[in-house]
Amino acid sequence: MPALLMDLSGGDLAGASRWGGLALVVYALMQFIFAPIVGALSDRFGRRPVLLISLAAFAVDMLILAIVSTLWGFIVLRAFAGIFASTFSTINAYVSDVTPAKQRGTRFAMLGAAFGAGFICGPAIGGLLGNIDVRLPFYAGAAIALSNVVFGYFVVRESLPESRRRPFELARANTFGTLVRLFRTPGVGRLLPVFFLATLSTWVYPTVWSYVAIEKFAWSEAYVGYSIAYYGVIAFIAQALVVQVLLPRIGIKMAVIVALAVEAVALTGIGIASTGWFVYAMVTLALFSIMQDPALRQDMSARVAEDAQGELQGGLTALVSVAMIISPMIYMGLFTMNADDSGVYFPGSPFVAAAVFSLIAMIAYMLASRHYKAEAEAEEATN
Repeated sequence: MPALLMDLSGGDLAGASRWGGLALVVYALMQFIFAPIVGALSDRFGRRPVLLISLAAFAVDMLILAIVSTLWGFIVLRAFAGIFASTFSTINAYVSDVTPAKQRGTRFAMLGAAFGAGFICGPAIGGLLGNIDVRLPFYAGAAIALSNVVFGYFVVRESLPESRRRPFELARANTFGTLVRLFRTPGVGRLLPVFFLATLSTWVYPTVWSYVAIEKFAWSEAYVGYSIAYYGVIAFIAQALVVQVLLPRIGIKMAVIVALAVEAVALTGIGIASTGWFVYAMVTLALFSIMQDPALRQDMSARVAEDAQGELQGGLTALVSVAMIISPMIYMGLFTMNADDSGVYFPGSPFVAAAVFSLIAMIAYMLASRHYKAEAEAEEATN
């Protein structure tokens, strides 16, 4: 993305980062508006058609990105992609359909492992192709997405039977209405801010890492791609092995606390790192922080009705979208202010800010857990 944006704008890295931030905000805003609608549609018509349409739209978006010639055309395409960015929430709802509540955390982690495997291959391929031509990675992305559509059409079966579907109601598909209902759902409301802050902290990686690595370590496009691929390796190992082993043994509560604490340490380390090897060491430490998302999703998924899993995942995707909207304002803003010699030179400052969000999320989760435990004990005493 940085290379394409510099090519389209004819500017430098700082200018590209501003356009990249705007594109991310537009993408996230569209996702925020449409994610609950897509979630409600999947509760009505099933997961399979929604998933296939989303993947097809992504393939078209990538293909046009490969030939776009203007910055505003690029922004419009990011908006289009945001409307159909429902693949992950739909797949999470799919897993909720076919998995007992107590096993969903490890199944969500398996999805995370698949995502990590994509992060191993995608950035490495993108980095190599980007060194040849900045538009080649987008052609490759379109081809892979189209292959995924074909695979989904012939292999993936529907997970939501007719008996568990519910009518589509536009009122329920409203983003704010969905979030209000989730905040009022017993046992869920206090966990939503935790999920949001945890997500906000992790979004520092896709938002600003490429820019920080180029500015701080003078890494090439290919080397930035390799570093992201290494993060993918760590995510794959964590989701496929660490989460599968640790989550059932230490429990949801301890998994979330440990994950958020480790994430805070790793983010701080990346922010203050002065050498590349130390960054890789901190990313390796982040192995244990991967548990936070599947653990929180399992916790909340078990607290809502089976016919509302799509609504829950759509609501969580909306919160992810809010984090995506805010992330460029915070992280790109900090990077822009601290990446030149006009003030304090500290290009790693976005990662330190993200570490603070992770710590706040950990404290909020501990308070929420204590509150729910007290509520459960009071209800048991009453009964």
